[in-house]
Amino acid sequence: MLGLTSVCVFLFSALALAVTSGYSLGALVLLLASSWLLWKRPRLNLQRQDYLLLGTLLLYFCVFTANMLYHADPARELDIPLRALLAAPVMLLLIAYPPRAAAWWGGLAVGAISGAALASWQLLMLDMPRPQAATSNAIHYGNVSILLGMLCLCGLGWARASSYRLVWISLLLAGGVAGILGSIISGSRGGWLALPVCGCVFSFYYSKGRSTYYLGALMSALVAVSISAYMLPDSPVPQRVKAALEDIKEFKDNDNATTSIGQRMEMWRTAWALSDEHIWLGMGRSGYLAAKQKLAEGGKMDASIKDYTNAHNDYLDALVKRGIVGLLALLALFLVPLALFVRALRHGHGSARPFALAGVVLCTCYMIFGLTTSSLTLNIGIIMLVFPMVILWALLRQQERTA
Repeated sequence: MLGLTSVCVFLFSALALAVTSGYSLGALVLLLASSWLLWKRPRLNLQRQDYLLLGTLLLYFCVFTANMLYHADPARELDIPLRALLAAPVMLLLIAYPPRAAAWWGGLAVGAISGAALASWQLLMLDMPRPQAATSNAIHYGNVSILLGMLCLCGLGWARASSYRLVWISLLLAGGVAGILGSIISGSRGGWLALPVCGCVFSFYYSKGRSTYYLGALMSALVAVSISAYMLPDSPVPQRVKAALEDIKEFKDNDNATTSIGQRMEMWRTAWALSDEHIWLGMGRSGYLAAKQKLAEGGKMDASIKDYTNAHNDYLDALVKRGIVGLLALLALFLVPLALFVRALRHGHGSARPFALAGVVLCTCYMIFGLTTSSLTLNIGIIMLVFPMVILWALLRQQERTA
């Protein structure tokens, strides 16, 4: 079983961006394997923190499912919160049969590199303006790509203490660079906001206990990467930044909601205005779409956004559809695991800290992604949050037990 969980964890990340729905393969096999727990009934020795994380996943599922039933939303809406519920037995399986750490870190690097390679081919050979690798959306590809890259960099502390140290450091650095490159060529601006935040986290973490010169060097490296991304020949970064500034000016000066940023800002404004009408329980997906249609017909909202099924912001989307109760459940899904990983990062054993750091980066990235897109309304978004979350937690707990 240990070998099976290791293979599944490797495939989960390795195929995430290079194979259509590749992120589902490892997750599906892990879910099926979790039925083994009913047969073997291994001793799990769960602690308070384990129950807290499990409870958070169950709370998110229960709140969103109950709200959907209350609003009589379409049954297919259950598909997304169900992923949080399905991550719970996978967490128990991985705590009982922890995968090898090398499978996790190796899968991340292979996934980031293979995704960037496919996206580069789409850009250079197919002249695709917004490469998306094997995903169906350039925004979500860019976000997951930079997420995998940042997670690779979290593993450098593990790599320094491992066998074949130089090989692992080189592989994880390559994965980190590939993840950032994939995000850049996707043109997904929202994901770029995570780079400076994660850079600061890395700088303070890796410089801890070292001189201020070490911190300065890391911060300088972050600035150099940012400048390089902007100055590279044919880099989409300058054009995308310029377009964003022009879109914001157009929306501010002329209320132009036909541009990419303008549509987002119109969706945010509309969702915020509609949320006042049903503040506690929201209006549901069907109610939200019906209200938008009514506003568009009355000329109170730009008609260009009436067919969008989400608010392009996780927080506003939860608020308008599920109300304050749903928003709190969403915040719990981000903040409770974040607090658990931060605690392990500050007080945990040294061998567990790379996994704790990765958990912090995972939650932080998703909180940032949610500002500019509704990342949790698609399978790739919710799966790439909850399954890495439980994988990292199981690996962290394994390191604590063996310390």
